[in-house]
Amino acid sequence: MSLPARVPEPERVPDNVRQLHPERRRLAEWPLFLVSVLMIASLAIAAGDHFRRGAVLFSFAVVLAFFLRLLLSERDAGLLVVRSRSVDLITLSLLALAVSTLSLVVPPPS
Repeated sequence: MSLPARVPEPERVPDNVRQLHPERRRLAEWPLFLVSVLMIASLAIAAGDHFRRGAVLFSFAVVLAFFLRLLLSERDAGLLVVRSRSVDLITLSLLALAVSTLSLVVPPPS
């Protein structure tokens, strides 16, 4: 007697793993890309002897990351998700407040 052939079950993907079509894969991390572009631009502006403008743009990028993390689902926020939503929002709000305060408190060059 031979045993019946076992049919392999299809592999089940967990719900938290994003299944993307190849053409959409490039657009999956647009929130992180947008925030990163703004932060790099702000650092370039600050390096070009415009500290206050660069710091204000940097704080704007952090505020944007805060609102993207607040409004987007965990799946859509992508790599902006680090910890739980509350921890991410508290961290981003404190960082935005600190950077914006420092950018406005530092006196302009004489």
